[in-house]
Amino acid sequence: MKLKKLIFCGVMCLIIYLIYQATTQNQVTYLSLGDSLALGENAYGEVQYGYSDYVASYLERNQLLGFYSKAFAKSGARVKDLEEAILENESCIVDKKQYGLKELLRQANFVTVSIGANDLLSQLTLNNVDVSLIDEDEMVKIIDEMLKSLNQLFKILKKYTHGKVIVLGYYNPVHDENAKVNRLFSYLEKGYQEVCKKYDFTYLSFLQLFEVHQEYLPNPFNLHPGSQGYSAMANQIIEELERTLLKKL
Repeated sequence: MKLKKLIFCGVMCLIIYLIYQATTQNQVTYLSLGDSLALGENAYGEVQYGYSDYVASYLERNQLLGFYSKAFAKSGARVKDLEEAILENESCIVDKKQYGLKELLRQANFVTVSIGANDLLSQLTLNNVDVSLIDEDEMVKIIDEMLKSLNQLFKILKKYTHGKVIVLGYYNPVHDENAKVNRLFSYLEKGYQEVCKKYDFTYLSFLQLFEVHQEYLPNPFNLHPGSQGYSAMANQIIEELERTLLKKL
């Protein structure tokens, strides 16, 4: 009798496990990492609905979302801050459960990253400076230093996650046709693309999107997008997901 009960319990446990595996394999564990853009800070300094929230809502509507957190996105975060958060295994609480960042990265099959802007803005505040005063050679050096830090961050990130990683590119918040500024943004984007390619991360460019739709930056005294801008960014992320990760689920 005891043997039959043990066999029965074993079979039931196996069935439950197989059901769980079949369910979770078709869902997305999504982490949004980085700075105030990853957090969803809007053009008026309020944390509201950002691109990651739009993406998570899309996944949830399609019954594809298993887990989502932007707890490791912080306003003002620099490349080194995110690197330290991973190495120190910072934790967060989601649905009353505590998770370490390393654990979540290992479990995640989808990660978005927005980082690096604060490293540059600490040296140059584009919304306050006369672009004609920018020292182009000095700015190239600052970009190069940031890209070195970015390379180290991505090396660590690659160690802990084997999921789909999308890195969000920059946009020009100046709305200036100055050739110097355009060259700097092109140089920055090229460098970002090269680092992403090295680690097999997907780079999404937003230069043209915000150039065409200047209304996506409604506050001339703030570099953050409005809701339209975040929604448009999310749409590009979703398109990339539909071409790649979601086809495999």
